[in-house]
Amino acid sequence: MKKSKVALRVGVPLWMDEGNCAELLKLLRKYRGTVDELAFFTGFTHPPVPAKTAAERARVLKKVMPRFRKLGFSTGVNYLATLGHLDENLENSLDEPWQRMTDINGTVAKGSFCPADENFREYVAQTYIMYAKTKPDFIWVDDDLRMEGHAPVRFACFCEKCLELFSKETGTAWTREKLDKAFNSGSMEEKLGLRKKWLEHNRRAIDGILALIRKAVDSVDPSIKLGLMTADIYYSGREFRGWAETLSGKNSVEIKWRPGGGFYTDDNPCELLEKAHSIGRQAESLPAEVYDIVSELENFPYQKLKKSAKTVCLESAAYIGEGCTGVALNIIGTIKDSMDEYIPYFEGTKKYRRFFEEEVKAFGRSKCEGAGFAADRDCYATFGIDNSGWPHTGPAVGPRCVLELSQIGIPVAYAKGSSSVKVITEDCFASFSKNEIKEMLSGGVLADAPALKRLNELGMAEYTGFGIERTKDKDTREMLTGDKINGKFEGWERDCRQSFWKADAYILKPLKKESRVLSEAFDYADKNSGPLCGAFENPLGGRFAVQGYYPWTSLHSLSKSSQIKTLLRWLSKDTLPAYVSSFHKIAVWCRRDKKGRPALLLLNCSLDIAEKVRVNILEDANNLTLIHTDMSAEKIKRMRIDKPYSVFEIKELHPWEIVLLKVA
Repeated sequence: MKKSKVALRVGVPLWMDEGNCAELLKLLRKYRGTVDELAFFTGFTHPPVPAKTAAERARVLKKVMPRFRKLGFSTGVNYLATLGHLDENLENSLDEPWQRMTDINGTVAKGSFCPADENFREYVAQTYIMYAKTKPDFIWVDDDLRMEGHAPVRFACFCEKCLELFSKETGTAWTREKLDKAFNSGSMEEKLGLRKKWLEHNRRAIDGILALIRKAVDSVDPSIKLGLMTADIYYSGREFRGWAETLSGKNSVEIKWRPGGGFYTDDNPCELLEKAHSIGRQAESLPAEVYDIVSELENFPYQKLKKSAKTVCLESAAYIGEGCTGVALNIIGTIKDSMDEYIPYFEGTKKYRRFFEEEVKAFGRSKCEGAGFAADRDCYATFGIDNSGWPHTGPAVGPRCVLELSQIGIPVAYAKGSSSVKVITEDCFASFSKNEIKEMLSGGVLADAPALKRLNELGMAEYTGFGIERTKDKDTREMLTGDKINGKFEGWERDCRQSFWKADAYILKPLKKESRVLSEAFDYADKNSGPLCGAFENPLGGRFAVQGYYPWTSLHSLSKSSQIKTLLRWLSKDTLPAYVSSFHKIAVWCRRDKKGRPALLLLNCSLDIAEKVRVNILEDANNLTLIHTDMSAEKIKRMRIDKPYSVFEIKELHPWEIVLLKVA
């Protein structure tokens, strides 16, 4: 059986300096069995380094890695940076007259190079060959291999070389000015068409560098594994499956993957959950045969009091629960200081190792199931489709709705086929074809009002059952109606205070007699302005619901969270695989064990002890096993049946406690 993996990323000063190297060896001997794998950084600032510097570091690394390998570690190279992250330490970084990353306004990133420049490509090939000759077990390509986020350039690359390539690809001569105008003018179909071609252009740029790296490494040793670190890089094209195939190469070498994203301190603990969802989306975009998936765990710039050992362990467990099979720790500093301050991270990880193993044993590479955000790899093309200025930052992909729904106990799905209910927001779904959208509407869909507006513009009003009457920008509160979905909460209110947290309230218009109004808008004098939330069963056999009032925020009241849970059950026709049915701030992920039975990971996202936590599971089971991180276990008997769900009650979960719940 394949096991979990804990990897450690080692900064240049920790292995180039003999004193630090000896101290690290001593630390790892003490915590033997805690870490399995070591990845040695090639840089500690973020632009590419001169070829002479790379050669010197490769020479030292070739001598260093065997010392760690003797202790039983798998050892390899973490190449930082291939294209370059940002402008930093420019005086000591690669400085050749080669093309840099350029944005659509002509701004140039001095520390990041264009992947289309042939001289730079030759440099990339030669430096990867240098590191392949150190005889590593693997080489990681860091996440600077992307087309966005190369400060001061946000979106790249619009240099003359890239414009020339894109002109050949599309059969149209482009300048920056002409392309800027074309991205943001014409019909929606015209804009989407050109933007999608640009995203495909970005995919090819990244794939070309990966192919170059694979070829360079193969010229030294075709058995060396390659790994890629990614983020939710939708502007880059997010072609994880194709890039995985390129990394594997003609010899079908096993590859590695490291999903990542920002969560550097635990000042806001719920950002852990946000990153977990990002990592889940990335992991489930990979082919099933990719098993070595270690989540990035990022503490840069390594100030111990910025993140507790408990947070590090919770992160690791959550990311494995989301779809990874291990974790890559970036937790120790890049300066010549003692490592003693980082010992609590090793102590905590050592205590959690058996729990990580239990997670991997329970989940394998099964997919998360539940309510899924509907977006494809081209969804970035839809951002600001009615406005100018694309490419721009736009709304977050995998938006606030995923975070809020998970906090109230709804399991989240990341792969298309694992969603009991599709969640759509704004324009993000508009990159799907009309046939794909109709197929979506033949199932369960939960939408916000801007998404409803776009659906109706696409001719889907027959399947939504609602239109938009008007908007209100102030003094609106929501009151639940007597519809069966609301149960005992008829007349309960939600006041999200538009005066403080500004957002339009959308007054809906029922279009069919079967359209059900679930809530209505009232002002502070109790004047009714009309429907705010509605549900409709359409001619396709699908079920559609729309929320016109703070659809993805302020869902944490008893009445609203209860309404959402019942609504999602209705939308899914009781196929939602599990959910936390009690009133708690608990995130839950539902996957399957090797026998196809539900296995759940629960995280109490509150500083309160959660008592009498009720979990509904779509499984005819009399008993479940609850496993804590210290591997203590307890049997939980089914308390009742809420047909078709079995209902179980957990006595208590401590603040920010994470547990595994599986069929006994």
